[in-house]
Amino acid sequence: MYAGHLGFALGAYSFRKTIPLWLLLIAAQFPDWLDAGMCIVNQNRGPMGLYTHGFQALTLSAFGLAALYVIVRRDLIGAGIVALTVLSHYGLDYFTGLKPTWAGGPIVGLSLYSYPIVDLILETITIFIGWTLYRRTFPKEARSSLTVYAVLIALIGFQVIAGIAFYFEVGGGMKC
Repeated sequence: MYAGHLGFALGAYSFRKTIPLWLLLIAAQFPDWLDAGMCIVNQNRGPMGLYTHGFQALTLSAFGLAALYVIVRRDLIGAGIVALTVLSHYGLDYFTGLKPTWAGGPIVGLSLYSYPIVDLILETITIFIGWTLYRRTFPKEARSSLTVYAVLIALIGFQVIAGIAFYFEVGGGMKC
């Protein structure tokens, strides 16, 4: 799941507009950012990304970002939304990839990346639902603006590009 995570963040924002949208966007993709960062500095990410995408890693990430949010904003409900946004990563990745559970535990997932069209449809649905919720945060007269629709088009476009890149990168072999 690539842009689908961002769609989820948009939807989460609609439940608590006092949470900065940028924070929810980071929270939704935090495990991937952590994974990429560890890859860049050549750190062991564990089997199949266990140290970034396993249950313990996600729980720690969710708790850490939520705790920082509480310290800065003193908003427990908002912190819960931030934590759930991080945790949503696993549920969404379950559909598209194969993910570790815990050390020695099973690897689970539907691996829809193997079916690019199905993956694109699923991610587009996720983006559309999140965007629809996000769209409601705007005043009625602004909901049909080009800018609001540009967000939807950009996210779907990003997903198409990511899907194409992933398809060709898998064929060439990924280093990280």
